[in-house]
Amino acid sequence: MNLKLIFTGASLAAVLFIGACFAFTQKYEVENAAPPTSPPPKPSITSPTSNKIADVPLILQNPELNRGCEVTSLAMLLHYYGKEVDKMELADKVAKEPFKEGSYRGNMHQGFVGDMETFDRSGIGVYVEPIIDLTKQYVVEDQLINLTGKNPEDLYGQINQGRPVWVITNAEYKQLTEDQFETWQTAEGTMKVTYHQHSVIITGYDEQFVYINDPLKEEKNIQVNRTDFEQAWIQMGRQAITIAE
Repeated sequence: MNLKLIFTGASLAAVLFIGACFAFTQKYEVENAAPPTSPPPKPSITSPTSNKIADVPLILQNPELNRGCEVTSLAMLLHYYGKEVDKMELADKVAKEPFKEGSYRGNMHQGFVGDMETFDRSGIGVYVEPIIDLTKQYVVEDQLINLTGKNPEDLYGQINQGRPVWVITNAEYKQLTEDQFETWQTAEGTMKVTYHQHSVIITGYDEQFVYINDPLKEEKNIQVNRTDFEQAWIQMGRQAITIAE
């Protein structure tokens, strides 16, 4: 009887030992197994924080066009795309409005108001709509991108695609005070205007600066404060265009 108990106890101990070894082996194999494969995480998509187009040609408006910044800046944009249109041709072709007719002033949404060539005669400038119509004489309509009313980031998005941007700003590149504007009565209604109005080509940007070709300056890619420039552009009605190839 005692021998049977001893045998049974020995058998049970052997079974427990084998089971423990098996369990240990299983645990070891699981812990050292290769992890399940999974696709690598996709890189996050972030917008560039800077970009510059170095080869936009610089064309000066003077001495021929004292007030011709809008058409001269357009000439830079067209030249960049290989359309070597003279600024004087653009000045001749853009729609015109008289500076004053009766009790009404000219409307820059309709055409260039007054005299473009000299400060000796009255004049002021032109807004984006006549520039769009003029540009369509040189590019197919699908190529023209109207950025008017967009946000500054939309302008920089075009720079990222290698497209310089024509804009209306002011000659100080910063927000003007209210006393630098006046209200005109046109045949179509009232409009606020400023004699500080100016047009340039945006050629680049970074986190601090915007880079421009100014038809009044003899240096390319001038850097101006980004925040100030954006505020000036917004104040002047967010007017901008570019061209797609």
